[in-house]
Amino acid sequence: MLGDGELQALNSSLKTVTDNNQRHHQELHKLLDQFQFLLESYNRLKSDYEEEKEGRERYKKLARAQERNPFILVLVDGDGYLFKEYLIKAGAEGGVKAARLLNDSIKDLAHERLGIEADQCRIMVRIYSNVLGLSRAMARQKLVGNEARSLSMFTSSFTRAQDLFDYIDAGDKKEGADYKIREIFRLFADNNQCKHIFFAGCHDTGYLSLITPYRGKADRITLIKAASFHPEFERLDLPVRELPSVFMSTQTPGNRAPSPTISIPAAPKICTFYQKGICRYGSSCKKIHIMPGQQLSKTSEPSTRPSISSWRDKDNSNVREMEFYAENLPYMNAKALDFIPVNKDGERIDIYVPPPSPEVWELYVKRSKVRKLCNNYHLGGGCDNENCEFDHSAADSNSLNVMKYILRQHVCTKGARCRLLNCYVGHHCQKGGCRGIKPCRFGRRAHTLDVTVAQWEVPVEQSTSGDSSVSVASIDDDWTSSWAFDASPIECSY
Repeated sequence: MLGDGELQALNSSLKTVTDNNQRHHQELHKLLDQFQFLLESYNRLKSDYEEEKEGRERYKKLARAQERNPFILVLVDGDGYLFKEYLIKAGAEGGVKAARLLNDSIKDLAHERLGIEADQCRIMVRIYSNVLGLSRAMARQKLVGNEARSLSMFTSSFTRAQDLFDYIDAGDKKEGADYKIREIFRLFADNNQCKHIFFAGCHDTGYLSLITPYRGKADRITLIKAASFHPEFERLDLPVRELPSVFMSTQTPGNRAPSPTISIPAAPKICTFYQKGICRYGSSCKKIHIMPGQQLSKTSEPSTRPSISSWRDKDNSNVREMEFYAENLPYMNAKALDFIPVNKDGERIDIYVPPPSPEVWELYVKRSKVRKLCNNYHLGGGCDNENCEFDHSAADSNSLNVMKYILRQHVCTKGARCRLLNCYVGHHCQKGGCRGIKPCRFGRRAHTLDVTVAQWEVPVEQSTSGDSSVSVASIDDDWTSSWAFDASPIECSY
């Protein structure tokens, strides 16, 4: 028989085995619970992974589909962006040519923005306008016929000319074109297939709220500048480009609003035949008989036929302000590309060049300090100097406008008889407030020249290397630095 000590030891051992077995059982349950939790977590992660994998595959398929059909959108408000006059006058043929010119111009700009990626992109053009109202406006300018919707021949041929080109009549309701343009822009602005948008609606500040969210996104949007470009769009930090071969870059005389005030009277016309001694009208001549070198004085009471005492050239009353030139000088148009405007006396009239804004002026001066632009290359039709030290790289329209404005203050050696089409210097003064005294280099006649266009003459051939009207290839630092931009007349110190 087992003794009491042995029984007590066995009892203690049994209790120890039971406790150990119970702890082991508890640990096993705990381990099983953890395993179950891990298994459930794994199943959830696996499910999420499969869903994510499926989503990524769908995205890749979608991306591949989008990459297969990339395009560039050209969005135009046709009520503010008018095609060149000669294109509109040509009717159906003009519509086809306008589509071709627009396609070629956009391709050039697309390569500038996208590089070789532009070769893979198709060009989609959407033009919205009030065709009925636009037809009436064009008819008043004798560009189309007087029948209703006479512009439709141009618009329909434009649409047929290219697969993705559409000139759409937005109706004659107010803001009809605006509404369409806004919705199309929102549809494609964040579309991956749409690689770039060229927006041509910068005449209307109503589009500012549409474009402002994309401020600075030069990789997505380029603004197109035309006749009525509003300066507010320049503050959006987006590239601005022009299509001079497609759209009118200035308002036509028929569209220009008259100046509210003209502060100067028209200068009396002087009889050039009398000065040569061959006037056959005598005292009945409607022009003033005055010998060269004589001066006219002003009287308080005008007469039917002005006499020598009716005008004094030194008087401030005949000073022409910028409003006069803006109102009376011819603007750049289709004719000015091929012909030269002259007055009834056969004297050349320069195309109006508006004064640059202070901001544009400052940007031009900064660029000139780095490297000066070549006048012959950018304005004269080409530079034949292979070792030219001046800049031949691309220049924006603002820089070209400053160059034109400055060079118009140089006197052409041929004077008003110049017939060189690419002559970029001045043939008469068009500086507001100039009284024809030093430091202005133009003579008195160049300040009272009749600027009414009598006809457009065929130019003579111009040589880019020999017969130049000015013997400078670029504007020097002294010239740009001396032209401080203010409201007073700018001195012609070169």
